[in-house]
Order: sequence, then structure tokens, then C-alpha cells
Amino acid sequence: MWVLLAAVMLFAAGCYPPAYYPPAEAGTVPAAGYPPPAPQGEVMVSGGEGTEVLAEGVGALPAQGGADIARDAALSDALRRAVEQGVGTFVSSETRVENFQLLSDRIYSKSRGYVSSYRVITEGLEGALYRVVVRARVRLGDIENDLAAIGLLLREQGRSRLMVVVREMPAGGNWSGYDPTMSQTMIETMLIDAFQSKGFPVVDAATVARNIEKEQLRLILAGDDRTAMLVGMRTGAEIVVAGTAERSVSSKVVAGAARDFYRFRLSVRAVSVESGEVLGAAAPVVELPFSEDEARRRAADTTAAALISRILAGWTRRENITIIQASNANFERVQLLRDEIRARLRGVSQVITRDLTGTAATIEIVSETSSREVLDGLRTRGITVPFEVLGLSGNRIEIRFTGGGQ
Repeated sequence: MWVLLAAVMLFAAGCYPPAYYPPAEAGTVPAAGYPPPAPQGEVMVSGGEGTEVLAEGVGALPAQGGADIARDAALSDALRRAVEQGVGTFVSSETRVENFQLLSDRIYSKSRGYVSSYRVITEGLEGALYRVVVRARVRLGDIENDLAAIGLLLREQGRSRLMVVVREMPAGGNWSGYDPTMSQTMIETMLIDAFQSKGFPVVDAATVARNIEKEQLRLILAGDDRTAMLVGMRTGAEIVVAGTAERSVSSKVVAGAARDFYRFRLSVRAVSVESGEVLGAAAPVVELPFSEDEARRRAADTTAAALISRILAGWTRRENITIIQASNANFERVQLLRDEIRARLRGVSQVITRDLTGTAATIEIVSETSSREVLDGLRTRGITVPFEVLGLSGNRIEIRFTGGGQ
């Protein structure tokens, strides 16, 4: 009888259908970092949860042409609208009117939603606008275990690169007088592995070594965020993950026998190179018996998971910070530009003058849109103060005011 039962079970297992993947369709976008690869098909969905919605977005065609830029803006707009629909927070008492359009007020911080997959249904130019319609699957909750959605979010953020600088030393040491090694430590390598496993691009160790001096490394480990920003800018990183790890070992009696317990105490922060904002911090303490390497690995994974969660939470809230570095500036020009950005650019919640020294000014823009979209708005929304764009790097826009004889 047992033989017959086993045969029936083997037959049933052999008849079990293979995993289903959505068929490939034209006009779809594959997400980075998610196996198996999607062959020109819909972005793979991690599980069947979520709500499917249709959403439309528009992007203004830049004055110099560039339909691809308008398409990117339209696609980002459509995905934002998809999340608005998916989390069910459409026009309500919490909305406001900006530029004669209803916009959700901090919708992303009120309801945790994100796009886990989407498919472009129709797209094309209509006069000076590029219009995109997408079918998107919106999921609620935390994003950090959804590799496909992380890939979409990373691409929307311009695939922000991380520079990881973490050193370890025995517990009880003095970090202020510490002479750090310039080579990677095991804990740093493990942190890099953890970030890369989630699809985050990481600056390679050789590039970091070429652009950092020992004194700068010591300052970064001691908590100097300005030095971290400077070195991060040199390496081309948008985020610096920096901190320290203290290790110790102690003997404890367990079940009548002495056992070595390995303890790691980490203090690590993630800093935006563009704004200096601390995106997240983690200070876990991990203690395990038998294996120092396993305790180190557990501490690295715990730290990376906490930082990734905080970074992604900030991104899904759609609160982007754009820094404008302006030359040939004066008070009147800066004030006029601030007022016009607030009045004309969509999704802008704050415009702050951070610095005005001589003819150099720093303006910070807090918006629900990306820095690329802010730049597009500066060029297409009828800003009257004259300026020329010198460059765009990450969240930093360089401009020069023109006219006036300065």
C-alpha cells in the first residue's frame, strides 16, 4: 500500500504545472536586478498581490526638442498617478491646488504604496506634450524585499551610486586617534555584497582608493559628513555609506561548557552627497557563538537591511531635494527665481536660499518630482529670469544668471 501511495505522489508531482511568467508584449520595460530576466515583456511581479490600475502621464517637450526627455517625464508622471490611484487617496480633503491642477499633499508619506510592475499601453506626441498611458500593478507595504520594484525605483532615481567606507577595530579603541587601513575590511566587503544583492550600484574599491586620503578617511569615520560629501562627489557617488564596526570576543558558560561569543557593534550612516542630508542610520549589536565570520556577516546584513529600508522609504515618499548652484547671482535674481519656481513648477513644496555669498548662490528645491523634471520645468515653464544651464549631476544643477553686466 505504501508503494502504491508513493507512486501516486510521484505521478502528481510530475503533473504539477511549471511556474507561470507573463507573456512578452511590445512596449514593455524590464526591471534591473530581478531574475529571471524579462525578455522584452512586462516587468516581472514578485507575487500576485497588488492592484492593477490604468494611469496617464504627460511631459512637456523641451524647447530644444528631445522627445525622449519628455517621454521620461510623462512615464514618471504616469507612475506617480498610478500610486495615487492604487493607494486610494484620490482627490480628498488632503489635496491642494497647485498651478490649477489638483495634486495630492504628501500622499506617499501617508500611504506606503509603490509600483511593482507596469506596461506601456499607448504613448505619443500631442503638440508640445508627450502622453503615456500605463497599466501598473501597485502594491502596499514595504518595498525592500521586492527586487523588481527596487529596480524601478533605482532607475527613477537615476541609479544612484553608493560609496561604502566602513572600518573595524577591536572594541574599546579610540576612533579619533585611529590610524585606519586604506584597504577594504571584511565588514565593508560584506556590506557592499548586501547592497549589490538588492540592485544598488556601488563605486568600486579602486575608485574610492584613488580619491580618498588617509586623513579624509579618518574624518569620515569620525562622523564628518562634509568630508564624506566631498569624497563622494569625487568618486561619482550620490550616497556615502560610512561608519565604524567594533569587534570583541568573550567566553561564556553554556550548558556547562565554555563557549566563545563574538560581538560586533556597528554605527553606520547613509549621507546624500548632493544635500548633506542623513538618509538613514543604523547601530546594531550582534553577538553569536562559535563563528566570528558568521557574527560579522549577520551584523553587515542587519545594517544594510536597515539602511536600505530607510533609503527606499525616503524615495517612495517622493520628497526629492534638488540643489541649484548659481553663479553671477545677486539678491534680486535669486528672489525672482525662487518666486517663479514656486509659482510655475509642478510638485514643488519648498524653495530655500541656502547661501548667497558674493555672486554665488545655493538654492534648495523640495519637490515630488525628480531633479531631471525640475530642470525640464526650469526650461519649459516660462521662467523669466535669464540664465543658462551649465550642467546636471545627480540632484545638483549648475546655472549661470545672464544679462545685467555682472
